[in-house]
Amino acid sequence: MAGTLTFLLVCSLLQGALCEKWAIKMPQNINVLRGSCVTIPCSFDVNSDHEKYLAHTCKAFWNDSPSFNSENAKLKPTKDMTGDLTKKDCTTTFNNTRLLQSTKYFFRLDCDNPLKYTFEPGVDISLIDVPPSLTLTPSTLEVKEGTSVSLTCSAPAPCWSHPPALTWTPDLGQSQETLQENQDKTKVKTSVMNFTASHLHHGNKISCTAVYRKQNGSPYVTAETSLTPDISYSPKNITVSVSPSGPVPENSNVTLTCSSNANPAVRNYTWYRADGDQEALIGTGSSFNVAVSKVKSIFFCKATNALGCERSRNLQIDVQYSPKNITVSVSPSGPVPENSNLTLTCSSNANPAVENYTWYRADGNQETFIGTGMSLSINVCRDTRALFCKAKNEIGVGHSRNMQIEVQYPPQILLSSHCSSTQSQLNCSCETLGNPSPTIQWYLNEQPVNHSKCEIFNQTLNRTILRSFFTLNQPHKKDHLTLLCRSFNSLGSASQQFCVSSQQISTEHQLLYPAVISTLAVLLLALLLYVFFIRVQKNPCKNKGHLTDENNTTATSQPLTEEGNEEPSTTEECIYANADGLRRAENLHPANIAGPSSTDLPSSGPKNAEGGCKKSDKKGDENELIYSNVNWKRKSKKKKGEKSLDMNPPGRSYLGEEKCMVMGLFGTVSQILPEKVKDWVATKWLQLVQGDLLEKLGEALDMQ
Repeated sequence: MAGTLTFLLVCSLLQGALCEKWAIKMPQNINVLRGSCVTIPCSFDVNSDHEKYLAHTCKAFWNDSPSFNSENAKLKPTKDMTGDLTKKDCTTTFNNTRLLQSTKYFFRLDCDNPLKYTFEPGVDISLIDVPPSLTLTPSTLEVKEGTSVSLTCSAPAPCWSHPPALTWTPDLGQSQETLQENQDKTKVKTSVMNFTASHLHHGNKISCTAVYRKQNGSPYVTAETSLTPDISYSPKNITVSVSPSGPVPENSNVTLTCSSNANPAVRNYTWYRADGDQEALIGTGSSFNVAVSKVKSIFFCKATNALGCERSRNLQIDVQYSPKNITVSVSPSGPVPENSNLTLTCSSNANPAVENYTWYRADGNQETFIGTGMSLSINVCRDTRALFCKAKNEIGVGHSRNMQIEVQYPPQILLSSHCSSTQSQLNCSCETLGNPSPTIQWYLNEQPVNHSKCEIFNQTLNRTILRSFFTLNQPHKKDHLTLLCRSFNSLGSASQQFCVSSQQISTEHQLLYPAVISTLAVLLLALLLYVFFIRVQKNPCKNKGHLTDENNTTATSQPLTEEGNEEPSTTEECIYANADGLRRAENLHPANIAGPSSTDLPSSGPKNAEGGCKKSDKKGDENELIYSNVNWKRKSKKKKGEKSLDMNPPGRSYLGEEKCMVMGLFGTVSQILPEKVKDWVATKWLQLVQGDLLEKLGEALDMQ
């Protein structure tokens, strides 16, 4: 019994090993787009004893019922539509799906031999009018900005020979397409797109589209799948707006508003004012009110969320203001000579732009209009000191600082220079004006004076005025002393001669009663007239009307010739009078010159500017310079062998001696006179010298 069971078991195992089952592998169902082709993947197995019948004569048949034969089969594909049956590949492609129905189809293998078999189960074919659904992986996208992302789109490919075409919208990066096989041997078309997540992708749909083309000539159809990415990022696109917009007046209030894109949303806004390379925190909030000005017109904001902080661009507010930072430049710069031309240029900051510039000369608390225009050419004189410009726009007017122009001119001796003497001391004061700062040199009896012989003290009143004090103790016992003050700088020189007497003058006379003083004044005038007439009678003269200056010789003397040849010795004396001095009793002007100089001539104002230099419209207000040359002739005879007697040494004229004598006497007497009386006497004397009397006397002498 046991042996029988063992035999049966061995026989059954051998039968199982030698006899394989009939089997088929294909998908359970396939969706077929109507009008398109379809490929049914298929493979089979036969019993081992039938494998020998697999030959090229075998054919494939498909039918919607398992009970059929090659005669009544509904689908009879050709060899080019099927796989290699000898290799058990029964894959079949149908290009004309109109032959198909939505039903289950079975595969039958029919060979010209005993191998004929219908396989079960079959495949369910579904005819559809719309493309099959696509698959997008991943189905959702939530990443931070900057993350690398890979999206895969898969579309079923029922027809292997004509798979669908896949496209991405938008095209964010490189994509790669492949035709892949599923586990059930069906195929899908895949496209993989790689890109880097950006805040620009946040909330924007990403789509994958499959395009299926039909073989029956009908229009193609598409299928689409998409997702909306959620990208986290720090604030972006930060903008600042201002209300009211457009130009605003200085110091007015405006409202600033800050906005931005961010995920997650902005947590807070902060406001800053840009000041060059610096930034100043001025407030918080999405909106902010601020007063604006010229220097407070550039603003920006910062937005902060959980991922970071970003700032906006600078907002430049158009703030309108009157001209500011008005400056004046001069060309050429630095010290300039008197009567030279300068170009002044005015510049400023203003919004709106400056409409016009005007120029003024500062005269103390007064201002004198001199011209218009951004640039101005003027001719400068010594009175030209401080200039300034005004800039005007529709908002207001701005004023520059005073521009100090340094004008250089040769020195001049002021009328405040004077001398006084006593029995024991001679005191003189010489005051000079010039730029560059002048230097003073004293000459006593035509010889330079140093500090060892006399006491000299210099006092600088300012950079252009120098006062020098000369003191001589125990003067020489001469009737008259000739003292000369010479002032010089790099541009020229000027001098003033003082004729003084060493006669003692008692200060007690200053206490005389006004009646006595008036009497002495009348007597003094009579004495002066008497001395003048006496000298005129003794010394005939002839006037010569030519101009001289300090550098020209104005007094010459000629010695007598040999006996029998008597020639006149002529001494020519230049008398110089300043018209301002003639009016000294009425209006003393401390800036008048004591001697002739080229710098005293009137100078013209700027070519295109009014008031570059002070200039009076009346001729009487100008400095009237009067020069007169008087020749004193003296005839004398000498005997043979006698020496020539020169009554007038070189450098000193007869008129000069007389003038020194008269001025010395006047200086002695004037110490006891009041200031007004002295002014009156000096004025009358100058009028006498300058007036018609001198001219008539000259004519009378010529007639003699």
